[in-house]
Amino acid sequence: MADKTSIVKEAQKYLARGQIDKAIAEWEKLAKEYPDGSAFNAIGDLYLKKGDKKNAIDSYHHAASFFKQEGFALKALALYKKILNINEEDDGALVALGELTERKGLVTDAIKFYLAAADSLSKSGNREKLLSIYENILVLSPENIPLRMKLADLYVQSGLLPEAIKQYFRIAQLHNESGDTDKAVEYYRKILDKEPTNRHAIIELNMVYEKSGDTAKAIAHLTDVVNQLPQDTEILLRAAELHGALQKLAEAGEFLDRVIEIEPANIKAKKIRGDLFRKEGKMQQAWEEYLPILDDILLEESENDAVKLLESFRDIDPVETGKRLVTLFMQSGNNQKLVEQLLALGDIFLRNEKSREALNYYREAYKNAPDDEELRTRVIELEKKVGKEHLAIGAEKTCEEAGIEADIYLKYGLPDKALDILESFAQKEPDNVELHLKLKELYAQTGKTGAAVAECIILHELYEKAGDLISSSAAIRAGLDMSPDDPRLAGFASLLTEGAEAGESDTEGHLPDEFREELTEADIYIQQGLLREAREILGRLSTRFPDNQEIRQKFIGLQQIAADTASEGIVSPEAQHPESLPDALYAEEVPEPPSESNVMDIFNEFKKGLEKEIEAEDYETHYNLGIAYKEMGLVDDAIREFQASRNDPKKFVHASNMLGMCYIEKGLYPLAIDVLKSSLSRMEQRDESYWTIQYDLAEAYEKNNNVEEALKAYLQVYEWNSEFRDTVQKISELKTVVLEKTAQQRSKEKKDRVSYL
Repeated sequence: MADKTSIVKEAQKYLARGQIDKAIAEWEKLAKEYPDGSAFNAIGDLYLKKGDKKNAIDSYHHAASFFKQEGFALKALALYKKILNINEEDDGALVALGELTERKGLVTDAIKFYLAAADSLSKSGNREKLLSIYENILVLSPENIPLRMKLADLYVQSGLLPEAIKQYFRIAQLHNESGDTDKAVEYYRKILDKEPTNRHAIIELNMVYEKSGDTAKAIAHLTDVVNQLPQDTEILLRAAELHGALQKLAEAGEFLDRVIEIEPANIKAKKIRGDLFRKEGKMQQAWEEYLPILDDILLEESENDAVKLLESFRDIDPVETGKRLVTLFMQSGNNQKLVEQLLALGDIFLRNEKSREALNYYREAYKNAPDDEELRTRVIELEKKVGKEHLAIGAEKTCEEAGIEADIYLKYGLPDKALDILESFAQKEPDNVELHLKLKELYAQTGKTGAAVAECIILHELYEKAGDLISSSAAIRAGLDMSPDDPRLAGFASLLTEGAEAGESDTEGHLPDEFREELTEADIYIQQGLLREAREILGRLSTRFPDNQEIRQKFIGLQQIAADTASEGIVSPEAQHPESLPDALYAEEVPEPPSESNVMDIFNEFKKGLEKEIEAEDYETHYNLGIAYKEMGLVDDAIREFQASRNDPKKFVHASNMLGMCYIEKGLYPLAIDVLKSSLSRMEQRDESYWTIQYDLAEAYEKNNNVEEALKAYLQVYEWNSEFRDTVQKISELKTVVLEKTAQQRSKEKKDRVSYL
């Protein structure tokens, strides 16, 4: 496998000679051996440079896929914009943008991208993809009737009749819900034209007739259907329901008899028959119908309806209704009603001299009302009566139960009772860490500092015994925070200091996860030959983590690349003007489509939506979005994001530096000079970041033909570090320019004097 650095150097060499095809070949070799988004993006830029739009778009798609997989959604988004700049009807980019915006919760923008993709796919005749897009849109906009009609027609054309019928059903239901019963009837009829025996359509159509008030038509319709399908129990049940609703109870009963004859155990038939008995006021007969299927009925009812149903039969069967009411109240968390119902059941059993059953219900009630002294007394008395020890109330608790009970006491403002419980269990389980943590917190909350410190010492010993030195130290630190002068902690302060020093030495070289992305960014810059940017990041990281071996090795590798590049006479990307890779390529924006372009209007609307979603103070997101835009060559968008992120003092330096680089890339040197000077004036520390910006300022002066200012700035950098970048070479070149200008000026002045004389 070839070395990554050597491949990049070779590609740069070919590009410097104008051999784009050979440069592409090298980058493709790199992408094959080390596939990543940045490599494919660079390949796309090169193809675009030579006018091969198809391969450019393919490469950008590859790059975007890599960035999406790695979680860099903003970079992927920027790449899809590059694709749409080339071909505004690229359905792959439009669909991907739809998916990205959907994940961000920007539903309206997602739908617009999907619709644009659907328009493109309909032109190309790709029916399969088009169906998929329509389905995506309907997930986001389920009540879009015109779109469902289009989708249904597409399904019919594709021979997918079951899928088309699903859409017809939903269209009919939406019309019915909006009150347009005529349209609902039209679509149910459309289903029945294709499937005359579709039971679902028959029943829903009949319900629409009933809803519209045309009961005669509803009955006539069902009569015809029953004659055609005499064994269909669902149709017969619908007929029973309709006749029952119209108070034609005898006819309803006849339909139910036919159902029971076909299916003797049909639950719905029994339920409807029970309903009919209730309408007639025959509650005992209704209950007899309901009882065998009562649990099934309750599952189908809402909580309120289930409670009402049971309470309507309480006088007929208080025990069966009461048991089920207990279950409902337990599920809903209605503690007051639960206790009332448990007491009612206990009273019923006690009146019937079933003391043991009564005791069980009273015990359960007491568990849910532990502060009810009257109930407690009742339980104790009843336990004596049934000849049992007082176990339920005085039973041995587990530690977990004690903790829960303590929490309950705390909730009701009884900390002393909570402490009594926890202290008694701490004696039984002296090594229980959770118990001591609770005690420590409770002592601290109630102002018992001495006891809280004692718990910290116990926790320290328990953690130390378990080998958890970090938690052990934390326990002592908590004690010191509460009472720094407590003599019991006197011997621990020095241990903490030593532990802290040891911890610092252990972690000095460790690179936290939040800085890992910056290291990855440096790798990308190195791969693309952007040595200056990579050096800046690595310098910043090495200052913060001086003992990190990974950063040190990358710095050494970077210096070697720079040395090799210089020795082989390869012009670095930063110095190539205006044909550098990838700076020049990124700066070479493809013209956007005309302003009337719908797709780009959608993209611009999306960007506005994204800006609304990002809070003005969300500087981190603005900065990351700026990095993504800049890497993908969308410099104008990057400038806007860096301008926003500069408002954060923590981001000011980095954002200003990136903003200055963008201005330089756009050739806006006066703006670059202003922003870089502003940055330097607000920087207090003269660290490497300061001198990096000073160097960038010198470069901006140089490119703006402010030779004297550029030389002065380079000299200041030289005084700080004579080996920083190519400062020596710059100073030498500019000195020559200044001397030549001075000589020319003197010559001109001499001629002017001679002419005057």
